[in-house]
Amino acid sequence: AQAILAQASKRNVALRSLDAPATLFVLVLKFLLADMSCKTVVLSALAISGATALSAGRGFLAQNAEMQPDRVAKTLMKVEQEWRSQATAFSECSAGEDCSGAAAAFQKSCSTVVSAVVRASSGRRDNVVEYMNDVCTEIAEKDWRHGRCTDMGKLIAATMKEDAYENRENFDTAGLCTKFWARFSKEEAARVEQEQKAQADADAAAAKADEAARAAETKRQAEEEAKAEEASKKAEEAAKVADAAAVKATAEEEAAKEKAAEQA
Repeated sequence: AQAILAQASKRNVALRSLDAPATLFVLVLKFLLADMSCKTVVLSALAISGATALSAGRGFLAQNAEMQPDRVAKTLMKVEQEWRSQATAFSECSAGEDCSGAAAAFQKSCSTVVSAVVRASSGRRDNVVEYMNDVCTEIAEKDWRHGRCTDMGKLIAATMKEDAYENRENFDTAGLCTKFWARFSKEEAARVEQEQKAQADADAAAAKADEAARAAETKRQAEEEAKAEEASKKAEEAAKVADAAAVKATAEEEAAKEKAAEQA
C-alpha cells in the first residue's frame, strides 16, 4: 500500500483529479496505513470501490467516442489488412534477404492497438473480453478479419493478469505481439501456400484444357482436309469419266457421219 501511495505521489496525482472510485481507493489506503485495526472496514470499502471501478472502466470504453466498437472495428479491419500484407511479404521473403521489416512493422502496429485497448479498459480483463467481443461483432463473421479480431481478443485476455494495476503498468505488450505475429504469419504463410497451390492447379488444368482444345482443333482441321482431298479426288475422277464419255461420243458421232457419207 505504501508503495502504491508513494508511486501516486511521485506522479503528482491529486485526489480531486481522480474519479470517485479512484478517490475512494486512495482514501482507503491512507486509512489502512493510519489504523491497521480497521481491516474489516478497509476490505469492505475496497470491495465496493473495486465493483464501482469495474463498471466505470467498462463505461469509459463505451462512452469514449474514439473507442466506440464500430469505429474501432473499421480501423482494426484496415490494420488487419496491413498485417496480412506484412505477413505475406514475410512468407515470400527469400533466404538471405532481410526479412525483419515486415515483422518490425507488425510489432509496432500491434503494440499500438493492444496498448490502447488495455489502457482504455483500465487494465481489467473482464472489460477487455466484453469490449473486444463488441468490436469483433461489428465485423461480419464471413470476413476473415473477424477471426483475427477474435484471436487477438482471446490472446489479450489470456495474457492479462488478475491485477488491473499490473496490467495497466506492466502489461507485456511486446511478448503478446510476438506470439500473435508467430501465429498470424504461420497461418498466413499456410494460406499463401494453399492459394499458390490452388493457382498452380488451376493453371495446370487450364493448360491441359487448352492443349486438349488445340488437339481437338488440329484433329478437326485434319479431318476437314481429308474430306476435302477425298472430294477433290472424286471430282477429278468424275471429270475424267466425263471427258472419256465426251471423247467416245464425239468419236461415235464422227464414225456415224463417215458411214452416212459412204452410203450416200
